[in-house]
Amino acid sequence: MKCGLYCRSNAKYALRLSKEIYSFLKKEEEVLAEKGFAKAAGLEGVSLKQINKEVDVVAVVGGDGTLLRALQEIDKPLFAVNTGELGFLTEVEPKYVFEGLKRVLEGKYQIEERIKLKVMLDKKRLQDAANEVTLHSTQTTRILDLEVKVEGELAEKIKGDGLIVATPTGSTGYALSVGAPVVDPGVDAFIIAPIAPFRLSSRPFVVPSSKKIQLQISHPSLNAQLAVDDIQRYDIKRESEVVLTKSERKARFVRFGSSFYQRVRHKLTR
Repeated sequence: MKCGLYCRSNAKYALRLSKEIYSFLKKEEEVLAEKGFAKAAGLEGVSLKQINKEVDVVAVVGGDGTLLRALQEIDKPLFAVNTGELGFLTEVEPKYVFEGLKRVLEGKYQIEERIKLKVMLDKKRLQDAANEVTLHSTQTTRILDLEVKVEGELAEKIKGDGLIVATPTGSTGYALSVGAPVVDPGVDAFIIAPIAPFRLSSRPFVVPSSKKIQLQISHPSLNAQLAVDDIQRYDIKRESEVVLTKSERKARFVRFGSSFYQRVRHKLTR
């Protein structure tokens, strides 16, 4: 088995733990270090794209944000080690990392697949979103007018701070904080959730992932910003159109048997 390694290299603890993981993997299997981590650790490194082409599994050390960054380039299964605050998407805490790595190398794990959002802005493809796409006003004191279409049909006109379109993975993130439901990752659907809507009738709703979602600003002068997993950001004008569909790529996670509902109980209710 060939492994990759990616970490939040600007965090001291994550970097130190990643060096230990690299040494462990180097003794057992061939390992490719991501160039950002490699530079900080004094090693030879390669890009995430190259890692994705050559390895079987990628160890990711950090929090959920680090994992989302990895998912923008990586299709291979991710073995995620939590050194962040919540780590809802991660599989093991640092004290269990080497036990987990042994199980990975022995093939004693399952792969959980989750859907991602394909994001098109004015017919140009952006990065896929594993969590959510957010469209929000760039002026905090101004209400944003949005039109939401599903398969070309007007579904909702929203007045508010903005809108979130989330995957089931993202349903436990930003979407949850604005009142959207928690969705089992096995459900093949997207969640559309207004942010601070002006009208009481504006509520989150769920649509099948097989349908196309179109977003457009209807206010004559107000501009907005599009955020993909809160990593990449793009300025949006009134004439811009955002089209969201199910991506052909998937997020893949190494799991040892812990269920989605266990993580919800342990991470979101404590």
